[in-house]
Amino acid sequence: MEKYLYFSEGGGADATTEAAMYPVSKFLGVEPQSATTTRIYFESPINDVDSGGGAGDYVEVTHADTHAVAAGHRCRVIAKALAEACNAGPHADGSSIAVIDVDNGVYFGGIDDIKGDASFGISINLDS
Repeated sequence: MEKYLYFSEGGGADATTEAAMYPVSKFLGVEPQSATTTRIYFESPINDVDSGGGAGDYVEVTHADTHAVAAGHRCRVIAKALAEACNAGPHADGSSIAVIDVDNGVYFGGIDDIKGDASFGISINLDS
């Protein structure tokens, strides 16, 4: 049975881009965009990637700039949490895993440790 990864950005999950759930099989990877943003990429369900000119669906996480400290960039923390979630790591309780659910205060793995960053937040960006 397919596992799914759930994200909500805290707007009540009652409008487009306020929440999204993706099958693990559509997860493409994690990439830092800047010192304070990391993107989690998924294959677009409409499979056109903006008619060939853009990224598929992604969840962008805003976080503290930690690239110059011993703990390393937050991207590493996020990537590790996604690897654990995709492999049904700790705290997985079924086929749907809340990775970042701001609406319900659920943060998977090490993301729970960075949710307190003053700039922490997510945005869900859908291929259209």
